[in-house]
Amino acid sequence: MLALKSSLEQLQEKLQLLIKQYGVLDKENQQLKAAVTKQENKNKELLEQLNESKHQLTASRMHQSEMNPADKEKWVKQIDQYIKEIDTAIKNLNP
Repeated sequence: MLALKSSLEQLQEKLQLLIKQYGVLDKENQQLKAAVTKQENKNKELLEQLNESKHQLTASRMHQSEMNPADKEKWVKQIDQYIKEIDTAIKNLNP
């Protein structure tokens, strides 16, 4: 009877440990889901900014047949920065 009681106590301890581990993993899972959602929202925001910049660039080109080289360089740098931010966000989503 003593061996049975001891076995049951060990089983209960292991079960409690598993429950604690599950709680930790569940919390981590929720945090990761929140991080993914945040990154997805940032991706959407950056894509919207990129599209807006493209529209502005197109409108600017329509009004000005030839762009000033300084303005062109400014636009290229800004678009490159948006692309880098999008790439970073995508890399963070796909570790």
